[in-house]
Amino acid sequence: MPQQTKVFRVFVSSTFKDMKEERWILQKDVFPRLEKFCEENGARFQAVDLRWGVNEESQLNQKTVDICLNEISRCQKLSPKPNFLVLLGNRYGWQPVPEIIPEWRWICSVMGKESIH
Repeated sequence: MPQQTKVFRVFVSSTFKDMKEERWILQKDVFPRLEKFCEENGARFQAVDLRWGVNEESQLNQKTVDICLNEISRCQKLSPKPNFLVLLGNRYGWQPVPEIIPEWRWICSVMGKESIH
């Protein structure tokens, strides 16, 4: 049975609107070097960067966090550590609206409105 190629899958996390320069350097310089190094040593490198992977519909349906968490989980299952890279800066970033608001029915009842589902 042939030996399976080891894959280093790394999720890159930062707010989508900042850290553009840093992400560009990773994409154009660092990741190609890591790909080459892994290839020379019988492995593969995959960067997971969701700047382009979360479509507008998913954003409007409040699915961004779920998509990111699912991708992180996939990286953890498919790859040895390290499998998560966070870029931190001065900006706090984006706080998503939850996909489900449990208090919605209560809020509607207090306001005298029918709940919208």
